[in-house]
Amino acid sequence: MDLLDELGVGDAVRSGSPPASALRFEVDGSHVIVEPPPGRHECCPRRHRLDRLLQEKAIESGAEFLDKTRVGELVWDGDRVVGVRATRDGQTLEFRGTVTIGADGRRSTVAPLAGAEEYLAYDSPRGMYWAYWEPPAVWRGPDYPYDFLLRFDNNDRRVIFSTDNGELLLGTLPPLDVARRWRSDLETEYVADLSADPQIGPLVRGGRMTGKVIGTVNERFFFRRSAGPGWALVGDAGHHKDPILGWGISEALDGAKRLAAAITAGGDEALHRCWIARDVESLPRFRLAQERGALGRLNPLFPVVLSKASKMPSLLQRMVQEIEFGVNPYELLPVPKVALWTLQAAVKGRPRLLLDFVAQGKQASAVASEVKQRRRLLETTSSET
Repeated sequence: MDLLDELGVGDAVRSGSPPASALRFEVDGSHVIVEPPPGRHECCPRRHRLDRLLQEKAIESGAEFLDKTRVGELVWDGDRVVGVRATRDGQTLEFRGTVTIGADGRRSTVAPLAGAEEYLAYDSPRGMYWAYWEPPAVWRGPDYPYDFLLRFDNNDRRVIFSTDNGELLLGTLPPLDVARRWRSDLETEYVADLSADPQIGPLVRGGRMTGKVIGTVNERFFFRRSAGPGWALVGDAGHHKDPILGWGISEALDGAKRLAAAITAGGDEALHRCWIARDVESLPRFRLAQERGALGRLNPLFPVVLSKASKMPSLLQRMVQEIEFGVNPYELLPVPKVALWTLQAAVKGRPRLLLDFVAQGKQASAVASEVKQRRRLLETTSSET
């Protein structure tokens, strides 16, 4: 929302999208409710409205908008990209510029044309299906003291987002083999899955779906080389992560702001540094989303941590900072306290949690090592330029 305020569309987004002032995170029966401070509420606007607002603001700021225009080629001068060729109403048009930006999503046209290779890529083990619902009256009752839900229960992953016009986005992320089977009778399977959830079921049984079920399977998550002579990638074109944590639009806006600063600084070196800096910032969230979207239960240590965190205001505040990209998610929890909680649980009859603590420590160490390598690369790039 800070970024949308900078662009001048924040108030328009808030006018149609209700503020999420209480966020519930639940793992295998344990949960916390995180409350951002006043004026720092989350919003989940529908894309058709958000995109229109951004498009109108861009035009107002001097951008030329060409609808129904498809880029098919890059224009090269030696090894440098100097523009694009596109088709519009059967005509071929050529546009040239100092920098050509691929902001064209995870199935980017620009990326393969520029030779932007993938790295750290993997195929999603899950599908995702969602629809928009007019909620029943119970949604605003005492059984739902929150506006957002992210729920991990055994192998299930389900979400609730409050969105435009008081509607709810109700989503589920079944394992890929299950998601593929659903396609023969998608709405029935989707409704049956959500009806079985103790939090979401009453909303489905008492609510009304306002549109069709939307879904995605066969997703691939990746980083791509995102800068080269005369070109750069931004948003999902350069980096696409598991959507389970709901950070995509925020990261795309943040990446666009960073890239704008690099373009203003000028030169291919600034674009290159912007790409590497993105990796430094995004890697922990990429790995966290990969971990949360994996098949099976989450690490059994997490319910223990949530049950303790719910009684610690300082830790809940750090969770807010993590949501706002102010804290590395792998540095969120104080290791000494988690170690103490693990030992206490082990003494009370859960000794396997010691192994789970070690496993989580190894994961955090591996992520820290990856980030360190890229930070070193960024420092090297900065010193050379």
